Amino acid sequence: MSTIKKVVKFGSGIVLAQIITAFSIPFLSRIYTPEDFSLFGVYFSIASVLVVFVTLKLETTLPKEDDIASKLPTVISVAWITAIPILCIAFLILSFLNSQFDIVYILVAFLILFASITFNFFNTINILNVREDQIGVTNKARILRSSSSVFLQISFMSIKGGLFLGEVFARFIGLISLSRKSYYKIHIRQSLFLIKSKNKYIQYVVTSSFLNSLGLNLYPILILRFYDPILIGKYFFIHKVLSAPVTVMAQSISIVLLGDFKNIIKQDKRKLINKMHKVCALFFILSILLFVFIGIIFKYFEVFIFGDDWLDIHKFVFVLIPLLVGQIAFSPFSQLLILVKGEKKQLLWDIVRMLFITFSIVFPVYFKIDNAFMCSLLFYSISNFVLYIIHYFLLIKSIQRYSYD
Repeated sequence: MSTIKKVVKFGSGIVLAQIITAFSIPFLSRIYTPEDFSLFGVYFSIASVLVVFVTLKLETTLPKEDDIASKLPTVISVAWITAIPILCIAFLILSFLNSQFDIVYILVAFLILFASITFNFFNTINILNVREDQIGVTNKARILRSSSSVFLQISFMSIKGGLFLGEVFARFIGLISLSRKSYYKIHIRQSLFLIKSKNKYIQYVVTSSFLNSLGLNLYPILILRFYDPILIGKYFFIHKVLSAPVTVMAQSISIVLLGDFKNIIKQDKRKLINKMHKVCALFFILSILLFVFIGIIFKYFEVFIFGDDWLDIHKFVFVLIPLLVGQIAFSPFSQLLILVKGEKKQLLWDIVRMLFITFSIVFPVYFKIDNAFMCSLLFYSISNFVLYIIHYFLLIKSIQRYSYD
C-alpha cells in the first residue's frame, strides 16, 4: 500500500472518531462548565508533556529497524523504568500550580501517568501497524476510544474532573483493543542496555521533544495562574472542539510517515519534497476556509449549539486560526526532522518557541493591557504560525542534505 493510501486510510478512522466527538460536544457543554474544561485542559496538557518521558522517545528508533515487532517489547519496557519518576514529576507540577501539597494530588498524578503511558503506547504500537498494513485495526481502536470517552464523560458528570477521568479510561480501552500480549513482555535488562547504547540520542531527542511538547502545552498549563478561569475554560473548550482533532490528524500522518520512513527516504528526495509542498498547500487553503466557516457558524449559533455558558466563543476560533492552520498545514511532517539528523535544529527551534510562549503569557499582564487574555492568545497564535513555517523550511533543507545509510 502506498504512503498516500495509508494516510487516507488512517485519516478515515480519525474522521469517524472525531464525528463521534463532535456530536458529543453539545451534550458535554451543557453538563460541564467552563471551569470544568479548565481543569480538564490543565490535566490533559500535563499528561501530554510527560508522554515524552514514558519511553524516552526510543520509539523513534523503531522506523529504522527491519523487524519492529521484535524490538517493540524492549521499547515498551522502558516505561516500567520511568513510571515512578514521571509520577513524582506530575505530583510536583500539581502542587506548584495549586501552591500547596495535597494527598489528593497523588491520585490525580497517577491518572496523569496512566494517561501518558496509554497515549505513548497507542502511538508506538501504531508504528508497527503501519509497517504491517494493519491500519484498519488502528481505526477501530480510535473509534472505540472516542465512543468510550463520550459515554464515560457523560457517566462521570457528577464527579469533579469527570472530563479527564472519562478520557483516561477511554484511552485505556482503546489501547487494549489495539494490543497483543507479546507487546508487553517485560525486558528490563534489554531496556537498560538500549538506554545506555542510545544515551547521546536520548539526550538530544528527549530534550528536543520535551521542549516541543512543552511548547504546545506550557501555555495551557500556566495561563490558569494569570487569567480568568472562565475565559480559560472557553479557550480549552475550543481547543477540544478544534485543536485536539487537528493535533490527532497531524500525529497520525506523522505516524504513517514514521512507519514508512525507510521506503520514503530511499525514493527520489525531489519527489518527496514536491509531495510535501503540495500537501502543505492543500491543507493550508482548506484549513483556512474550514476554520473561517466554523467561526462564522459559531458566531450566529453558538448559544443554540452549546448553551448559554458559551457566549462569544466564536472570538476564540478567529484568534486561534493562525495556530490551527499552522498545525494542520505544517506540523504533520515535524517528526521527520529528527530522523534526517536535524536534532540540533529541532532543539534550537524549540528553545526559541519557548521564549515566544513565555513572552505571550507574561507581557499582557506585566503591561496591564486591556483584554489581556485575548491579546496574549492572539500573540501566541500568530507567533506559533510563523514558527511552524520556519520549522517546515528547516526540514526541507535537512531532507535535501540527508543521505540514507
